[in-house]
Amino acid sequence: MRCKICQKEFVPSKYRPHQQVCSRLECQKKRQIQNEKEWRSRNPDYFKYLDQESAWKEKRKRYNKLWKTTHKGELQEYEQTHRQQRKEYMCQYMRNYRQSSQAAKISVNRNKS
Repeated sequence: MRCKICQKEFVPSKYRPHQQVCSRLECQKKRQIQNEKEWRSRNPDYFKYLDQESAWKEKRKRYNKLWKTTHKGELQEYEQTHRQQRKEYMCQYMRNYRQSSQAAKISVNRNKS
């Protein structure tokens, strides 16, 4: 079989009997680039969301703010009923944070010595 890119003879892999490009690195690079171009031409809108991301974030921010203002009572009630649970969580979080930062300082000091 002949390679589609370099036109040299090659034996297809037994795991990929329909292989059309030889295993040489240059040919594989060109094949990958061609595949990407073909994929992008078939899916032109795939990266379109990147342009709209900031607008989406702004819209989401406005929605969240509106929801918080309309559900203020529910939020306050939830905070009151879960106050102790949040306090315990934050205490444990800070303990873990302090321990990890102390461990990092100790390892830095050992490396300096």
